[in-house]
Amino acid sequence: REHLYFDPKDSAGCAAIVTCGGLSPGENAAIREITHTLNRYGVQHIYGIMNGFHGILDREGWMELTPDSVQNIHQRGGTILKSRRGNPNHTSAAAALKAAGVRQLFALGGDGTLRGVLQIFTALSEINHECACIGIPATINNDIPLVDRTFGFDTACTVSRDSLSAAYVEATCNANCIGMVKLAGLHSGFLALEATLASRNVDICLLPEMDISLEKVLDHCETLMGTKGYAVVAVADGCRSSLFKNLPDSETLDVGTWLRDQVLARFKEKKKPLTIKYIDPTYTVRSEKANEFDSVYGSVLAEHAVHGAMAGYTGVCVGKVNERNVYMPLQVFSKVPRRTVDLTSRWFARMLFNTRQPVLEVDSTTHVPCKDRALLTELSTPVALQDLLRDGTEVKRMKCASLGDTFSSKAVDNPLKSTVLASGDIFLQGDAWSMQTLVRHHASDTTGRSYLQLLKAGPRDKLHFDPSEPGMCAAIVTCGGLCPGLNSVIRELVMMLNSYGVKTVYGVIGGYRGFTREDEWVQLTPESVQDIHTLGGSILVSDRGNPPHSEIAAVLKRRNIRQYFVLGGDGTHQGAMSTFEETTKISHECAVVGVPKTIDNDIQILDRSFGFDSACAEAELAIDSAYVEASTNANCIGLVKLMGRHCGWIAATATLAARHVDVVLLPEMSISLPKLLDYVAEVMKKKKSAVIVVAEGCGDTIISSTGETDAGGNKQLADVGPYLKDEITKHCKSLSIPLTIKYIDPTYMIRSVPANAYDSKYCSSLAQGAVNAAMAGYTGITVGKVDDRYVMLPIHAITSQGPRKVELKSRFFERVMATTKQPSFEP
Repeated sequence: REHLYFDPKDSAGCAAIVTCGGLSPGENAAIREITHTLNRYGVQHIYGIMNGFHGILDREGWMELTPDSVQNIHQRGGTILKSRRGNPNHTSAAAALKAAGVRQLFALGGDGTLRGVLQIFTALSEINHECACIGIPATINNDIPLVDRTFGFDTACTVSRDSLSAAYVEATCNANCIGMVKLAGLHSGFLALEATLASRNVDICLLPEMDISLEKVLDHCETLMGTKGYAVVAVADGCRSSLFKNLPDSETLDVGTWLRDQVLARFKEKKKPLTIKYIDPTYTVRSEKANEFDSVYGSVLAEHAVHGAMAGYTGVCVGKVNERNVYMPLQVFSKVPRRTVDLTSRWFARMLFNTRQPVLEVDSTTHVPCKDRALLTELSTPVALQDLLRDGTEVKRMKCASLGDTFSSKAVDNPLKSTVLASGDIFLQGDAWSMQTLVRHHASDTTGRSYLQLLKAGPRDKLHFDPSEPGMCAAIVTCGGLCPGLNSVIRELVMMLNSYGVKTVYGVIGGYRGFTREDEWVQLTPESVQDIHTLGGSILVSDRGNPPHSEIAAVLKRRNIRQYFVLGGDGTHQGAMSTFEETTKISHECAVVGVPKTIDNDIQILDRSFGFDSACAEAELAIDSAYVEASTNANCIGLVKLMGRHCGWIAATATLAARHVDVVLLPEMSISLPKLLDYVAEVMKKKKSAVIVVAEGCGDTIISSTGETDAGGNKQLADVGPYLKDEITKHCKSLSIPLTIKYIDPTYMIRSVPANAYDSKYCSSLAQGAVNAAMAGYTGITVGKVDDRYVMLPIHAITSQGPRKVELKSRFFERVMATTKQPSFEP
């Protein structure tokens, strides 16, 4: 905030941090960021309270935290403050905080922790002590109401996905085998559900929200073993609530081993051969160090927690809602129950579609939609729209082209209605819209804004195409550079088209060039794509360059392609738009749908592009390697060159995740080489080591490129990595500074890996949205996530804006600079 409530120079006050409840990946990252941010504000004393809320009463056990003492704790799992469950007397805790002069209290944990800090806030108010109490939601269960997600969940989901993949290997490589995995989730099944979606090879997924019939589960295990010869079962810990309903002494039973024994007993009774490879990663998933996503997310929440506390906000929780970081009153979390999986939702339907499991609940079970949002509305204060929508504010509807405007729609019922078992209203009408989140920066913000209204993605009630029409085919092509998740999208497109009833799906080898070559068309089936999501790259062999799009349109018509899916970035989408225009000219009834991909995350409007998270995770590993080299070799610099032709999102985000970077150079920055070299020399004199990250696009800023272009029309850049290495070496040598540089160039490694758990789920949702759109007759469109909602956009919405770049006056860039502590290198 522009003005602070607390004076950071107040020597009588201090800040304190506490972690409570179960462990969650990223807690140390958040502790580190709280400490560093408070230090930048000027707060002189920061303490870590050991052993949860109980430790508040043990003043002697508090640990003083400094930027130096927390510098590398983000590389460790767990929490350096030793978490503990339970609450002491809150009046006593408040008195202890007052006696210690605590003015800012930060509590990390789940819903129990948030309720506890609310009680402490209330007790502090009663004794009239000025202390900002801020909650930061950290739980692997992702069960905090309202917030998009809790930090730690993505890391836990990644480890859970790996456990399911291991179970799949065991099940498929041993005769008559079931791979069974018990996952955390005592009250909610988000972890089991999303890990199942990420792994794609689970046959049965059991959640605490389901009223499970053991007999139906055992019957389905028999069916799977009789047809496939193997199975993978995921069961959440909380399934004990339904499976143990009528069992005596069930408190001591473990639901995973109990279910394993029940399945083995059934097969033994039927004299059928079976082995079960049982995996329980419960504590592994929560004790890991934070992955790239959670490392950045936890740090961002921690930073905002400090900003809120210094401005005087209290009794609040910080979180991300609809992709916006916000403050919420803690009373919300005391009055609204934990968030649970809505069994009428599209996410549950996606899980059922993925596993293909039948109804495994007891007969006559009914589901009702979750009412968390309705409860939150009751706790909120109504605001007049005119107070939000200032003069000049406008809402623009971004319309999408529909084949129904030109051709007669078949208007058939969606066949998924008979296969999707979720009971909610997940089938949309044609006019289902979503508007961007309203934003107002401060009271004096009187400028009108422009908001977009976008078509919601999702299965439509009626289809434009009749999937049973003889001879109708679909085609898929990948173009441009490789990107993690391409195979995941291809797989899900094929699976979804097959579920709709489209009998023939082609993959075009070699990008757009493959259209004119008969031998480059291959038929894709559910069986042929079953495991391709475990591979990096694209099974369709991506390529750059375009033949005339009139020729592509003619081929689509000749082959009776009615649904055409294009996977690529800005240039690829421009090509798809040209093909859409050409199919319109020749009156070919074909839905042209794009799925935007790029590891650079530079597509306008979209929250993020698939592949970016996986690429950043790999980039962070390269930076970690550079740090090890720099810190364990005498007088050493670890220099890493990362991808980012026009923008620095990968370099900046990986720097935030890794944290131990001294200099990061982005294409958006104006850089004076002499200033840069002088600063590097200064760092080497002081620290004797440094880590430098440079984006490849600096090959057109720090030095000049030749101006030549590749087949895709992209400018060929000078190689800035070796150039910078040589310049730094020469400069330090001229100053008699001893130096070695360990140069790491992971450029193609970060884009050739398979999708991680986050991107795997994201790819599935995008691919399903693309097929839903095509079957409903939308064309000339692409799919993406905007303000955390899946939507459809006309292709020109992402091709006419130019690449999205890192804004040098943004909070994101300020966060990067605060991490590296580098000065400006502007000429």
